[in-house]
Amino acid sequence: MKKSLPVLVLLTIAASLSAQITVTNATFPAAGDTLWLNIDNSPGSIGSLTPPGPQNWDFTGLSADATQTIDYRPASEGSVGAQLPSASLFASPAPFTEEYYNVSATEVALSASYGPDPFGIGINAIIHDNPPLSERRAPLNFFDINQSSSGSLEGWQTATLPTLFVSSLPITSDSMRIRVAINRLETVEAYGSLSIPGGMYDVLRVKRTEYRENRIDAKVPPLGWLDVTDIVVQNVAGANFGVDTTYSYLFYNDVEKGPIAIVTLDNNGAFATQIKYKDTSPPVVGAAAEETAMNPTVHVSPNPASNEVVFDFKNLAPSQYRLAIFDENGRLTMEKRVQMNSIHSERFNLSGHSPGVYFLSVFDENGRVVCREKLVKK
Repeated sequence: MKKSLPVLVLLTIAASLSAQITVTNATFPAAGDTLWLNIDNSPGSIGSLTPPGPQNWDFTGLSADATQTIDYRPASEGSVGAQLPSASLFASPAPFTEEYYNVSATEVALSASYGPDPFGIGINAIIHDNPPLSERRAPLNFFDINQSSSGSLEGWQTATLPTLFVSSLPITSDSMRIRVAINRLETVEAYGSLSIPGGMYDVLRVKRTEYRENRIDAKVPPLGWLDVTDIVVQNVAGANFGVDTTYSYLFYNDVEKGPIAIVTLDNNGAFATQIKYKDTSPPVVGAAAEETAMNPTVHVSPNPASNEVVFDFKNLAPSQYRLAIFDENGRLTMEKRVQMNSIHSERFNLSGHSPGVYFLSVFDENGRVVCREKLVKK
């Protein structure tokens, strides 16, 4: 009996490893994709964040204080795309801000950003990342460790800088330049299931530790280039220079584009200060919104699903409905009667279903199908 224990341990470890997902480049953003995120700026307690290995994270208590929509388009359509020929994609994560990416089969890397400078100088500028800073990698597996470094060096004639900024400094210079050094360490140190409002997903969790140093130099005749970071910080309100360390967790699914959740931690890496999470029921706009506003709809997440699946219903008249799941041969595999109003969510456990394609049909009290959706069981 004692001799069999190591074998049992190995089998248990093997079974655990086989349950992990691999995140491929199919989840990389592409031109035409849109990511909808909800933002909770006071997430409070969300359970354990630190233990590595298999986990079940419950973020269903999150609520949206704000939202963020990120549209990806060809880099050539960006305001400064012509100046960044190596970039293939750009997005606007914030108003008046554009980020440009180099996308390959194995990596999405930030090559430059354009818009209000992040240093508090008060100018619009292109900030190049040299080399491009890795944002996503594929394939991504549990135990992966990735390190990346990047930097920026941008300069301007002092006469072209905002008068308010220049007049705040007790120095006279011909030119000024910023120097940025970034080092990232990313470890895929946990996996499991993540529940957010409206959905449950199999995920890998990436812990990101980023060390960033922003410095500023002034060219002062006849001395040449001098580091004036401390002078600028002391004299310019809102100046963003110095050394900073940030900690975050990113949760990735093997099907969904973009992260399922991004957890930003405090300076000690102990508590969540902000969580961005996938909006599972993004808004419909334009003509499509007018068309769907009156029609019952159902959204399936995650899709494909492993075991747990959530159906989100909209535009249903208050009544009792029959929810029925059929396999691709039309055989009934599960059903449930539910009282629903205009908006309703219902969770199903598909652990007893074989992998394959299924269809959910929603029947009203008269037996008519009011909406139907396809789902895939992994």
